[in-house]
Amino acid sequence: MNTILQDVRFAVRQLRKSPGFACTTILTLALGIGATTAIFSLVNTVLLRPLPFPQQERLISVSEGRELPGQAPGTAGALRPNVLSYPDFFDWRAQNHSFSGLAAYHDNDFTLTGIGDSRHLNGEVVSAEFFRVLGVSPALGRDFRAEDEKPGMHVAILSHELWQNTFAGAPDILNRTINFGGVAYTVAGVMPKGFEFPIHSHAPELWATLATDAVDPAGGEPMTVQRGAHLLDVIGRLKPGVTLSQATADLTVIARNLAAQYPDSNKHTVGAVLKTELDHMVGDTQSGLRVIFAAVCFVLLIACANVAGLLLARASSRRSELALRAALGASRFAVIRQILVESVVLSLCGGAAGIFFAWAVLKALVRLVPEDIPRLNQVAMDAPVLWFAIAVSVVTGLLFGVLPAWRMSRLEPAQALRDGVRSTSDRGQNRLHSALVIAETAVGLILLVGSGLLIRSFIQILHVDPGFDSDHVLTASLDLPENRYSPEKTVQFYSQLLPRLRALPGVKFAGAAGPLPLSSDYIGVTFEVEGRPTSKADQPGAAVSVAYPGFFETMRIPVLRGRSFHDTDTRTSQPVVMISESFAKKYFPGEDPIGKRINPGISDDVTRGMREIIGIVGDIKRRGITAEKAPEFYLPLSQCAVLSPTLVLRTAGDPTSLTGAVRAQVAALDKDVPLYQVRTMRDLVAASSAQPRFQTLLLTCFAVMALLLSAIGLYAVLSFMVVQRTNEIGVRMALGAQRNDVLTMVLRRGLTLAVAGLAIGLIVSFALTRLIATMLYGVKPFDPLTFAVVTCVLLVVSVIASSAPAFRAARLDPMRTLREQ
Repeated sequence: MNTILQDVRFAVRQLRKSPGFACTTILTLALGIGATTAIFSLVNTVLLRPLPFPQQERLISVSEGRELPGQAPGTAGALRPNVLSYPDFFDWRAQNHSFSGLAAYHDNDFTLTGIGDSRHLNGEVVSAEFFRVLGVSPALGRDFRAEDEKPGMHVAILSHELWQNTFAGAPDILNRTINFGGVAYTVAGVMPKGFEFPIHSHAPELWATLATDAVDPAGGEPMTVQRGAHLLDVIGRLKPGVTLSQATADLTVIARNLAAQYPDSNKHTVGAVLKTELDHMVGDTQSGLRVIFAAVCFVLLIACANVAGLLLARASSRRSELALRAALGASRFAVIRQILVESVVLSLCGGAAGIFFAWAVLKALVRLVPEDIPRLNQVAMDAPVLWFAIAVSVVTGLLFGVLPAWRMSRLEPAQALRDGVRSTSDRGQNRLHSALVIAETAVGLILLVGSGLLIRSFIQILHVDPGFDSDHVLTASLDLPENRYSPEKTVQFYSQLLPRLRALPGVKFAGAAGPLPLSSDYIGVTFEVEGRPTSKADQPGAAVSVAYPGFFETMRIPVLRGRSFHDTDTRTSQPVVMISESFAKKYFPGEDPIGKRINPGISDDVTRGMREIIGIVGDIKRRGITAEKAPEFYLPLSQCAVLSPTLVLRTAGDPTSLTGAVRAQVAALDKDVPLYQVRTMRDLVAASSAQPRFQTLLLTCFAVMALLLSAIGLYAVLSFMVVQRTNEIGVRMALGAQRNDVLTMVLRRGLTLAVAGLAIGLIVSFALTRLIATMLYGVKPFDPLTFAVVTCVLLVVSVIASSAPAFRAARLDPMRTLREQ
């Protein structure tokens, strides 16, 4: 231990003697370690940190498995996961032998009334065993009971935050009656502080039992008896000793039995898809974050290579010192230990600076991360991240110190003392320098190719036509209480509100529709084409939206043929429907669909049956800016008031300036109707491309860092070579070599290293780019333009980095050089 402490003190003294070298090395390491630590903090929070539930590895996300499009019926292969219906969930819950409990849940909007202004709340409708499956009990009150699922039982459990912020932590909150959407709910309990499930960007504020769905206020069938209405996410807790594969086989048998028993609704369900809840939660986020973390590790490797080169160069100036130590009896191990201790001390200093850099990067990073990434609010520089930074610092120090330590431990003391501090070119050391530069260039090319592909992909995304004009459009959601707003009253409310909104100064058009394009909501239903009889199980399906007259004009979705919805399309007039261009091409190829009729699988208690197609509109992007445009149809709100559509207003100026005026008009009609999710359509478009934007920005930043570090490494190697070969260059010039010859010699050396690195990098890039294929849109992983541009950029940067040492060598005075020899 004393020996190590002596080495540490000696290392500190050595660094104080060379402040320029120390600062350069520490800053280089701070850049690499800081960036790596910041990204690790994100990866650790989102991907690695376990869920805050007991025995979280036994929590399993459960979905039904459907055959992929184009897959032959009955063939083995990957299955497309799909949410469950209530009857299927009840059967799975009752018949399985693998889970100690299965629980269902789905998002639901609640409107809190009777306590100040009406307020929209994010909530969940859950089955009674929901919290028991998670292994969490309320902090106050009781859990849900089985009888709470029965129709007419309206029971809720509040989040700790809602209890504190809205009810001031009232101790008498239990058994109090609270109005949500005009329905009286009894408060059964309050969850612990910080509890959140599902874990996503908008934490639930309350949980209600599925009794909420057991009655249809429109007079139709309640959701709990509709086997074809798929809306439930399901989570289960495995019994001890049961594996994931055993549970999958168990549920697959149940799914296939149900498909045989109910072919009309379950024909396409062929199995079950199970995964750990942690994997289900992070979803598609995993691949992107792993690629980004790999990229930042590459940057750290380049920084290590640069520092290793600096240490090799510095070690050459310490040949006499190290040789003297060896001559005085220091063993080879002692020399290696001393250099490694110096490396680790340098790296720890760089790590300390890197932690501050990581803290600053993390603050900026959180603002750029897409909101839909789970647990984003928990990202912090916590203890595991700090330990990671320390571990990376130590490993990094050993990594870049090994080559110099091994190299300098092989010095012959007599030869080194005879040469002094000035030595001739060392072929072995030059080879090490060259290998480091080649490796840096290769890694830099890999990162540049990856970022280049993502940049080209993101440019393609920016030029995607969503099918509508998002400029100057304001959107706002409403939540009409179901107990007070029948379908007729819902239509009446919008018929009164929209003329008021159109009369507002600055409003050009106003309409309403739901779900909105690019929103997280999606309704898919089956339909029947008149004159084409099919069994219920074989009916085609498409997306459906409910629209109010003026929606297509507001969004500037073109009506290609026929007409749009009019105010004359009422509940007592001819039932009508509008279809998209894709719908017309797929289901009416070579025909004129105008005047033909379809029977949608969605309606309220009055408007059922066949509907006449009155118009064809342009396709829009519904499920995402990079998703394919799919067939869909639109129903007029007046003839299918099954939801409260979102308001859309096209304005002359800044859309957000009208938020207050819109809110006032809604309150003037009904003060208990909250206005929420007020945002522009441009915000929705931007949110749809947030993940590719984030990935592209980060990978490009790391690629630029790698490019700069590679250029600095090449510059340092050539500068060191010029210093080593000063005498040789002086002799060459004294014997008649021209300055252009010297310039060419150094440039040729630099470009040889760069080309070698490019060749290796290209080969590796061809193998690795397929890993980011799922992150690309409109660009192939082996895009020749990207590879060509990136190669040219690296060559140009290499020429620039080589030029300064080359010109310095060409300007040497041969006579002065020979006199100083």
